[in-house]
Amino acid sequence: MALGVPRSQVKVLEATEAFSQSALDTNKLGYQVGVRINIDALNAQSQLFQTKRDLAQARYNVLIGGLRLRQANGTLTPEDLLLINSLLVK
Repeated sequence: MALGVPRSQVKVLEATEAFSQSALDTNKLGYQVGVRINIDALNAQSQLFQTKRDLAQARYNVLIGGLRLRQANGTLTPEDLLLINSLLVK
C-alpha cells in the first residue's frame, strides 16, 4: 500500500465507529439496568477504541498517500503541506 489506504476504507471505518459507539451505549445501558455484565460493556469500549485507532491510521494513510503521489509526480507544493498541517491540527 505505497499510496495509502483507499478512501472507501475510511468510510467503512467511520460507519464501524458509529456502530461501535452504539454498541457501547447499549451495553452500558444494559449493565445499568442489570441485563448485561460489566465485561460486555468493557469489550464494547475496547472495540470502540480499536476502531477509533484504525480510523485515525486510515485517515493518516490517505493524507500521506496523497502527499507521496504529489511528490512522485512533481506537483507537491508548500500549500499542500500547509493544508495537511491545518487538517492535523483539528
